[in-house]
Amino acid sequence: MKKLALLSAAFVFSAASAAFAVQGPFPTTDREVIIVYATDAAQQCFNAAQTGVNLPYGLEHCNTAVIDPMTNYRAQTFVNRGIIRADLGDGGGALSDFNVALTNNPNLGDAYLNRALVLIAQKQPTEALAAVNQGIALGATNLQIAYYSRGEIEDDAGQYAAAYRDYKQALAIKPDYAPAQRQLARFKVVPTGP
Repeated sequence: MKKLALLSAAFVFSAASAAFAVQGPFPTTDREVIIVYATDAAQQCFNAAQTGVNLPYGLEHCNTAVIDPMTNYRAQTFVNRGIIRADLGDGGGALSDFNVALTNNPNLGDAYLNRALVLIAQKQPTEALAAVNQGIALGATNLQIAYYSRGEIEDDAGQYAAAYRDYKQALAIKPDYAPAQRQLARFKVVPTGP
């Protein structure tokens, strides 16, 4: 099986960062200025999950965002942290984050799909199939990846007709989806009957 990139939860956050001078009850002299950098931790977490760039930095911001009581999109932030953890090789931590996301929002198809991708990598096809089916049922954002992943599970189980159908469905959703194109090139369709 080929490793697929995990999917970041697709939600737009506010501006990433800003700097401003703070005046207040801080002990300062006339010559001191305290600069506070406000960074939207959830946005930085999302950016790292989406791009796969500077994952330790992204993980640090995810850790901040998930404990911040003011964080919006809490379930999606756990999905993003799970993606980063999986990319860093922490499959157990990733699964834990996807489970927390689903506890916060049981209708989050992307959490199920990302959970399935980790389970596929961990060679747990039965659990992965259940998760990918739930992700499809809930309308995960990147359904072509869901159908492709289900096709991989079926292909590995020797269910070639089902795998073929799912690879075809992945291409129907996204006609230029190269992983499904490569898999379908392996198949030869033979008509049945006389």
